[in-house]
Amino acid sequence: MLSVTEARARVLGAVRTLDTIKLPIAEAIGAALAEDLHAPHALPPFDNSAMDGYAVIASDTKGATPGHPHRLRIVGEVRAGEPGDVVVGPGSAARIMTGAPVPQGADAIVPVEQTRSDDSFVEIEAAVELGRHVRPAGDDLKQGDLLVCRGTELGAGELALLASMGFSPVTVHRPPRVAIVVTGDELVAPEDAPGPGQIRDSNSVALGSLVREAGGAPLVYRAVADDLEATCQTFEAASVRADIVVSSGGVAVGKYDFVKPALERLGRIDMWKVAMQPGKPVVLGAIGEIPFLGLPGNPVSIHVSFEQFVRPAIRKMRGCRGLLRPIVKARLTDPLEKSPGRLHFVRVRLEYLDGEMFASPTGGQGSHIQSSLIGCDGLARFYAHETQLQMGDIVDVEVWRFPEVLDDPS
Repeated sequence: MLSVTEARARVLGAVRTLDTIKLPIAEAIGAALAEDLHAPHALPPFDNSAMDGYAVIASDTKGATPGHPHRLRIVGEVRAGEPGDVVVGPGSAARIMTGAPVPQGADAIVPVEQTRSDDSFVEIEAAVELGRHVRPAGDDLKQGDLLVCRGTELGAGELALLASMGFSPVTVHRPPRVAIVVTGDELVAPEDAPGPGQIRDSNSVALGSLVREAGGAPLVYRAVADDLEATCQTFEAASVRADIVVSSGGVAVGKYDFVKPALERLGRIDMWKVAMQPGKPVVLGAIGEIPFLGLPGNPVSIHVSFEQFVRPAIRKMRGCRGLLRPIVKARLTDPLEKSPGRLHFVRVRLEYLDGEMFASPTGGQGSHIQSSLIGCDGLARFYAHETQLQMGDIVDVEVWRFPEVLDDPS
């Protein structure tokens, strides 16, 4: 059996970063940028006021106090969005609003709270030093500075910065179309009542949700019966529409497991069986040029194997810089035992207490126990060579989500 690291490397080697599309800046949230973008101009582009107040020559305010104000003549007003063609000379001042360009001749701003004024004159009640409350051109970014790196997933901050620089539309990698095919005679739709021996299909719901969370576009097919011809027909149809096909169930070697035979007929198999628990039977192959990943059918195995193989593949196809979940160190709250030989992924709940992260198993760890995914913040790694972990041991945890803070700690 391959290690998880070896198997993931094979999966990532089987997929490619997809072509690019252009999106309006307001629609690009979460997309991965396809090119480095540099500042076409300085930010801010001109000297502007950080306060509502008066633009002055700093030396004209030297020694000013509330008891001994300096009286300056008002020569005009500059509002945000105006060209700022007022000129300030010695003994004069200009009213100015936040964000407005600093007028020629002025080199400081006196906040309006430190002044008294009428229509013609302003009394300055506090001295200001050169450059006070002035935001100089290029104070944030210089022309040519790198704004956002290729592969960055665009969040609100990146999009706002790019918008301020005029980058719309932006060039991003398109999301992969992920065909989802679940197999099993026992499956009925979630809204249907199961008959004797049947269960509702939760796997297509899980996989569709996981694909969306990873940034892919799911194409969900109806559950396929345990029949070779039906499996072949669905896989072939899915490969025509998708950039990658992902199945669940039917990957073992039982009489009614048809994923491998179907894949052998339609294309090829490059990998089967990974030294992990849950999720050992994972099939990697291809139908023509379309990559194929076959996952186990147990609900927990689907989540775990998706995180190890499908999510990184989707992120590579999207052109993301980072492919894997973050890893944190956490202190285990319960002892664990297993046999050596396979990497076990333990579903855990994370809690941050007194400056330290703690990991608590979410319940039974069988691959069929769906309730163990409720409140699950990540996977603690119980390494292949290990057989026992004690309460208090430090473990590596692959973080799916960081725990929310219920109350403001401040």
